[in-house]
Amino acid sequence: MMHGSATTKAERLEKFKSQFDFDPRYCLWHGVERECFLVDKDGQYVPRAHDSLSHIHRKTWSRKHRNRTLTVDPRACVGYELSAVQLETRTPPHQAYDTEDYLRLIDINLRNSLNELGLCAQYDEVAPETIPLDVYPDPDGRYQRITAAMQREVLLSACRIIGTHGHVGMPNHDVALDVYNAAAKECRKLMQLGDGSNGERLRIYRIVKPDHIPRPYHSWDDFCDDAHENGFADDPRSNWRMIRITKYGTIEFRPFGATHSIDRVCSWMHLCHIICKDAM
Repeated sequence: MMHGSATTKAERLEKFKSQFDFDPRYCLWHGVERECFLVDKDGQYVPRAHDSLSHIHRKTWSRKHRNRTLTVDPRACVGYELSAVQLETRTPPHQAYDTEDYLRLIDINLRNSLNELGLCAQYDEVAPETIPLDVYPDPDGRYQRITAAMQREVLLSACRIIGTHGHVGMPNHDVALDVYNAAAKECRKLMQLGDGSNGERLRIYRIVKPDHIPRPYHSWDDFCDDAHENGFADDPRSNWRMIRITKYGTIEFRPFGATHSIDRVCSWMHLCHIICKDAM
């Protein structure tokens, strides 16, 4: 029986670890996700993510800068969130020195594309309680499953807040765990640094995810056990803590609020890069 139990535990761990795709070629590369609200010309929050994406995804985005032209595919770089009042932009994986250029390329083109629809991107961290609670019609049905039994207070909280998420690439499982543990120690400092609403976004986030502070892991076994206990063993995306190891092979930093300032985002990413590099 002990042998059988040990084998089952080993298989469970292997299944869990297989969901994380690390690639040494992208070690310490960056990725940035920026959430925004959709508002009309009168400043009213509007649930227009679906038609905005339909419009944006027909375009090609490029920008000439520093004697070169950067191009991104909006179908990969602009997506939906749970709230139909929100969009999320995503840079492609890139080396650290390209972060600012990709952010400005996406920022300019997003602004122009939304303007064609009479819309604007709003980066206030917290929306009013009167925000529409329309949920995006996720084609996979994931959001519908998430919100099916969600209390209205939790749904409202999830729809009211937006943030900036930074990714730093890791080469393998073991390094990722070491770096994650080092980054987790810095989480509260990063939350203070990334706060642009006098703590309001973080207060509301605790309604959505009370257990939002990352905990250290002694091993991948420990990580796997925690994932099973907290319901994200089969879907690492459902780990909503402020710092996490992602299925894409990155350390994701989620403590930062939303901001119009690309310079501020770049400063956050620089700090995340240093934390990760120093821990390797």
